[in-house]
Amino acid sequence: MREAKANLAINNLMKDAAKAFDADKVISQLQEIRTMALEEEDPTVVKICRLTSEYIADKGNFDLGYVAEEEIGDMTDMEYLLELMLKVDRPANREEIQEIRDKIKGEL
Repeated sequence: MREAKANLAINNLMKDAAKAFDADKVISQLQEIRTMALEEEDPTVVKICRLTSEYIADKGNFDLGYVAEEEIGDMTDMEYLLELMLKVDRPANREEIQEIRDKIKGEL
């Protein structure tokens, strides 16, 4: 994202989610990031934050299986998504966020 405040919010969420995944807290933080994305007029981030929040509310976790499926490494799906969001200006990252979006839609 463009704004330092938004990137700080994403980094804080990454740290919190790495310690312990508290679904309610993650959803709350995603809603804050979504608001910032609305201000930045970034529909990709707005949509992924909403869908991710809905997925977590429905399932209680964010074990999407995307990282394992794509053999990306030892990150969690949440960590990977947040890394992509930090550098959403890169076309490849935006495309992957859209792939994750489609996977979430298929599971909801």
